[in-house]
Amino acid sequence: MESVNKTAIDSASTVFEKVGEDYIGSKSRFGDILIGAPYSEAFVKAYANERKDVLVIPQTIEYTAFLHNEEMKKVAKSGQEAIKDRAQARRDEIVEQSKADVEKLSNYGDGVRYVTGTGSVATCKVEFVVNSDKRAVVALLKGLRTGKVYAKGIAKAAPDDCFNVHIGKAIALRRALGLKVPDEYLNAPQPTEVRVGDVVHNNRYAYMHVVSSVEGEIMEYANDEGYDWIKIVDEGRINIIDDSREEVGGE
Repeated sequence: MESVNKTAIDSASTVFEKVGEDYIGSKSRFGDILIGAPYSEAFVKAYANERKDVLVIPQTIEYTAFLHNEEMKKVAKSGQEAIKDRAQARRDEIVEQSKADVEKLSNYGDGVRYVTGTGSVATCKVEFVVNSDKRAVVALLKGLRTGKVYAKGIAKAAPDDCFNVHIGKAIALRRALGLKVPDEYLNAPQPTEVRVGDVVHNNRYAYMHVVSSVEGEIMEYANDEGYDWIKIVDEGRINIIDDSREEVGGE
């Protein structure tokens, strides 16, 4: 049986192995599948319809023994590291895009022109109300002359998402202005790299800390609150819950 399985794998152009709810890419002759990356069932079905010789493997003892040998583990680990790097880089891009978007939409701080319900135009300043505890941002369009709030937009991070005030401001301001919110703001990748200024949450002991330094394999916490190993973030025991980093210049 094992030789038959290996023959099928060798002859296939692309191989996915079902692990839990995901399908892990374990071979790609076309070079368009990242080895070790998780893919959804919908993606695999669509991919298989467009390609030839796509093999989807159930998690049997025979297949698992072949795919999970030491060489494949190294390939999968390399693929996962590449995914992490790519996800963090993309999130960084979206944060910078959000900052530039807010600056441009607020006319670089000089205010915006808002068409009221009566057809008149009010010149408004943009004010943001940030509630980090509730992981929410509200954008208010206030008349420069009247102080009246003509419109507001709200952005709130989902329970499992990392809060970022810059992305939140861009979403809230666009909603206040009645503009479309780009998909990348709503579906930004989660951070994968711990940085100074991040707020982290320990899932086991339910504590939160602000990271004050990251050196080697250790992250230290502000106010002499101790340290943790960075690897336990990768293991999912600690999550980055806020990467706004406004206290350190947003970087």
